[in-house]
Amino acid sequence: MLELYYLKEADSVCSNRAVITLAEKEIDDWTPRYIKLLNEDHFQGDYLKMNPKAVVPTLVHDGNPIRESSIICDYIDELKPDPALKPKDLLQRAYMREWIKDSDEIGFPGVAALNFVTRFRSVIDVKKLESRWKKQPDLEKTLRQQSVIREGMDSEWVLRGLVGWDRIFKKMEDTLADDRPWIMGDNLTLVETCYAPLVKVLDMIKWLDIWLDGRPHVAQWWDNLGQRPSVLGLDEYDGHTADVNSDHAKAGMALVEDARERLQSYNADRA
Repeated sequence: MLELYYLKEADSVCSNRAVITLAEKEIDDWTPRYIKLLNEDHFQGDYLKMNPKAVVPTLVHDGNPIRESSIICDYIDELKPDPALKPKDLLQRAYMREWIKDSDEIGFPGVAALNFVTRFRSVIDVKKLESRWKKQPDLEKTLRQQSVIREGMDSEWVLRGLVGWDRIFKKMEDTLADDRPWIMGDNLTLVETCYAPLVKVLDMIKWLDIWLDGRPHVAQWWDNLGQRPSVLGLDEYDGHTADVNSDHAKAGMALVEDARERLQSYNADRA
């Protein structure tokens, strides 16, 4: 039996990594177990036994929990041979894992900060958030959220996110310059299923042009990836769409020029 404890929200990037990977693997015999952050389901005893870090998602296979979204995606790929989401070549697999490591260490905290400074900061009840901080086991996550909520666009985490994604998209543009359709070549891999939810959020807050202007290969890659049914399905979640009138888009567009100027200033200082 395969169960996924996850958030059914378009900006829950870690949950959506697993959902997209399941879809791309054409696995549909799994049971959804919805977690609601507002109800603090992830702090409840039964969930903490499965996931002591109180993070989402958790995949449970025949009663055994698998944690950490990129590890979950790799596990899902191993459940059946086709369609394969990893290269056959051992060296290429190593390069694939390097991409995924960047998505975990740079891409995820970057998106978390940028989504917080736009959408979350504009609507969140700070008192509820302060209560959640007391329960969060992950100190770095707490410090990042506190910095962004209290300092807004001046937070160093916002700059880290802007610069980190600039680095990622530059690497992508260089990689895709030979007109390959996907990062690892002719076939879509775990690189795409791990990056898609992250880039999706940047698209939702309407900040993608900050990095994609002048990077046509990445723009085409995202256009192709964003149109896959596995990714389009995220637009069906209640309250979260790619529409310019969505709450994410409105909050993002109010700050996009500030973000662009901050990245440009940083790059100019290093030139």
